[in-house]
Amino acid sequence: MSDIASAARVFGQRPDISARSVLVTIFGDSVVPLGGEIWLADLIGLCEPFGFSERLVRTSMFRLAADDWFETERVGRRSRYRLTVTATDEFAAAERRIYHRPRDDWDGTWTLALLDGVPRPARDRVERALAALGFVPLGGGVVGTPRPGDGARIAAAARHAGVGVPVPVAVATFPDLDDLVASGWPADGFGLEAVGERYRSFLGRYGPCGPLHAATEAAANGDDEDAFVLRTMVVHELRRARLGDPDLPAALLPADWPLDAVVRVAGELYRRSSPGAWRWLRARSGLAGPCRPMRRFD
Repeated sequence: MSDIASAARVFGQRPDISARSVLVTIFGDSVVPLGGEIWLADLIGLCEPFGFSERLVRTSMFRLAADDWFETERVGRRSRYRLTVTATDEFAAAERRIYHRPRDDWDGTWTLALLDGVPRPARDRVERALAALGFVPLGGGVVGTPRPGDGARIAAAARHAGVGVPVPVAVATFPDLDDLVASGWPADGFGLEAVGERYRSFLGRYGPCGPLHAATEAAANGDDEDAFVLRTMVVHELRRARLGDPDLPAALLPADWPLDAVVRVAGELYRRSSPGAWRWLRARSGLAGPCRPMRRFD
């Protein structure tokens, strides 16, 4: 067993890794660019390198479909999955955050979503949905992002979370924002310290001094399955970190913020592993749609 194959088994058994979340990564990174739909049996095959059982994959996809992420088409005894319309919009928003650096042309304004009129637990669900768009809790039922807000996207996230009332959106500036940022965003894992630790953990595993970096040569130039596994692990860990990052402008970040180094490493490994990953995906899953242009991580 190769070093990458062994790492995949360890990855699949980590307590902070769920099959459900990895399935979302595989769908967004590998299935959507190759046509957007896949037979359940083929998806089970894509999960085998990570040690996920057939039963676990079936259960995870059933729950994701129940949460309106996927729709199912039955053909005889076979099931084929594709994204729902709502999930397609959310995947596109997540893709922009995962594969692209945030712009740093901030003019000091924030987009706010006012959730004080949303009853719990619906408010918790919509907060999680808006977190994928870069929103962070600011207190008093308000979440905000230092980026231009798209009202339609905010409304779609609220609908997907099951919120049946309109979510007011506003634009504001905060004269004392430096003090708020310095406090570390003490709210449910959105703290800069927690996000920075995820970035540093990523570099510790996949960076030049990490245990998996040396093994990438074989994955890039040899075994196509290893290439797929490496790319999936890299994208999954990058996705988890990026979607928890409020993408504060550089003026509000610590001087040693590791995002630039993470993007460089992820981009390098993605480019090196992609040719073999695409070959394995087509051979193993029957996905035959045209590949999208290479993601640039720019």
